[in-house]
Amino acid sequence: MNLKQAQDYLNASIGRKKGLAAVSAALAALDNPQEQLKVIHVAGTNGKGSFCAMLGNVLKTAGFRAGVFTSPHLERLNERFVINGEQITDGDFLRILAQIIEISDKMYGEDDGFAFFEIFVLIAFTYFAEKSVDFLLLEVGIGGRLDATNVIKTPILSAIMAIGYDHMEMLGDTLPEIAREKGGIIKENCHLVLYDDTHLVYNIFREMAAAKNAKIYHARDHSVNALKIGLLGEHQRENARAVLAACAALRDLGVTLADSHIMEGLATARHPGRMEIIAENPMILLDGAHNLQGAMALAHNMETLFAGGDFTVILGILRDKDYQKIVNILTAPAKRIIFTKPSYDLKAVAPENLAKLLKSDNQEVFAVQSYAEALQLAYRITPTDGIILVTGSLYLVGDIRPLA
Repeated sequence: MNLKQAQDYLNASIGRKKGLAAVSAALAALDNPQEQLKVIHVAGTNGKGSFCAMLGNVLKTAGFRAGVFTSPHLERLNERFVINGEQITDGDFLRILAQIIEISDKMYGEDDGFAFFEIFVLIAFTYFAEKSVDFLLLEVGIGGRLDATNVIKTPILSAIMAIGYDHMEMLGDTLPEIAREKGGIIKENCHLVLYDDTHLVYNIFREMAAAKNAKIYHARDHSVNALKIGLLGEHQRENARAVLAACAALRDLGVTLADSHIMEGLATARHPGRMEIIAENPMILLDGAHNLQGAMALAHNMETLFAGGDFTVILGILRDKDYQKIVNILTAPAKRIIFTKPSYDLKAVAPENLAKLLKSDNQEVFAVQSYAEALQLAYRITPTDGIILVTGSLYLVGDIRPLA
């Protein structure tokens, strides 16, 4: 199997779902690699990936082998499987995928099989167990309770980050419904990190934790005022408080983490595609904000970190998002808006339809079908001291990042 064949196989798996029992059965056929791992299980609407990036870097700085499983990827599938900053090799990826396909074919035949994300979860447990990582930071795909990652029975730590409205067709229409799905990762006698407890919805997590005898570590109990945070944005400082809570929990579990390791790990952490500056003159800023909560955080950063900035916004959004509100939020500070769509365009809103949502007499508005042409247009119309912001979809950020 080569990479093209692997991608074709994975594309054919989109839309399937076999469920937790099936994933568990496949893991049993692989000799249950997940049972060899010390898992830190991370759920939430926003902030999961940043939490994993920062805590993973802290653990690396402290001398541990930290595996990180996140999604989606920006440019290469390999980005989803990282150990101390190094991505899985093509050879390891293809070898383990072939094992998964063999098991899948025995269970379901060649014309059926596991879902895209289920396959990645199976690869992750197999790969990280093979590589004998000290810890695995395991990011939930969607929700928590029914997510394929939730085959884990005894994580050493769970973390629930910011809760907001996203994937409501699967998780429910209200925050309490969404919270109960995400709280499904809370396990018996397992420490729990809570990003925030000021919203009433977090009472649900407290109730769930009490029922499971899970000790809670609150992000609010920690301050980052004196710390340098490598990830840009005020929201990342809030995410870093949750990382400090996780470090406190790990210390209580006997993990040695010096203050100096924590400080260096937070200061040097990187998370591509999230408030990432990749060029200057003009500045190119990438942020994968793709839901209301992310859009509001980005808009706040635009108005504070880049106050008075001369923005050209390249914006593409998927249909399953609240795109009307996202358009209103992310275009308000901009002088020029270029609507486009990512290469993953089956679910994308047509650029011309996005443009119709914006009624402004003092902004230049363009609709461009090709994201590459959108970037070239942005270069032409943005002054050298301006800012080109690419946002609305991580898929779009992944498309444009290698071109900029």
